[in-house]
Amino acid sequence: MKVAMIEGTKSKEFKLSGGFVLFVLIAFFVVVMGVNGIMAYLAVDTFSGVQSEKPYENGLAFNRDIAKARAQDAQGWVVDETVTRAATGDVSLNVRFKDSSNQALTGLTVTTTLKAPVDSRHDCKVMLTEESSGVYMGVTPCAAGQWDIETLAQRGNDIVYRSISRIILH
Repeated sequence: MKVAMIEGTKSKEFKLSGGFVLFVLIAFFVVVMGVNGIMAYLAVDTFSGVQSEKPYENGLAFNRDIAKARAQDAQGWVVDETVTRAATGDVSLNVRFKDSSNQALTGLTVTTTLKAPVDSRHDCKVMLTEESSGVYMGVTPCAAGQWDIETLAQRGNDIVYRSISRIILH
């Protein structure tokens, strides 16, 4: 395409060359990769993604954990967990343990942890005390939101019960 020249003005004819197209193409991809690099850096910098400190060892222990879960189910225990928010904003945890013959289980060391699914720095760990026969209670200050509640019951050094479930606190 040629542009008509008006008398007294100088005009250049614009040509789209291969070098210019190459430059624009390379510049586009450099900008896209630069933005992707910045976003990836910020994502890794703000959240490490670590859910477990020893993932390899946990993977090797998987079959052992399955055997423990089956043995726990075979006990036939009935465990009722109640989580309520008090007027003060604290979270009250109430766990009732009964064996297969509906008798209260006493003498357990019970620990409950409210685990934040995204950031373990917000976890709330509570040692429950036996308030009455087979009833263990504790209080912790935890914010509203979605939590994984992990309850561990021990006799001596042996874990005799373990439960993990998801709850939503209001």
